[in-house]
Amino acid sequence: MSLDTAADIEEIQTRKATLIRRLSMLPPGDERLLYVLQLGRKYPPMDDALKSPDRLLPGCISQLWIEAGRDQGGLVFQMDADAAISKGIAASVCGFYNGMCPAAILAVEPDFFDETGLTALISPNRSNALSSLRKYIVAAASAES
Repeated sequence: MSLDTAADIEEIQTRKATLIRRLSMLPPGDERLLYVLQLGRKYPPMDDALKSPDRLLPGCISQLWIEAGRDQGGLVFQMDADAAISKGIAASVCGFYNGMCPAAILAVEPDFFDETGLTALISPNRSNALSSLRKYIVAAASAES
């Protein structure tokens, strides 16, 4: 494992711990979901020109566009959605991995949804979209590694 990969894995673990800590300070339920919605509102907007059918995430009941690219050695994810909850979920996962090297992305699962009880708050369709999002991110990281 390269030093960059080890550093990125450590950074992802730090992001995970921070997110879990922040969510754990909130009462279980809707307030945690509201926090995720805020993450979506704060996520940098995707250029409208990129919102094409080929960038739609399969398995998502709303329209969720995503595009992976490289920036200074790490992957960055542009995304947007027509539903606030979908955008919030995607923002939390994409923000978790943004800027990290492909090997680190492949090494760390975004299991904070289960650990914080968020998975129980979202519909089965949104859970399927979360799984599709992870598959997209893994495929993008695999293609770049």
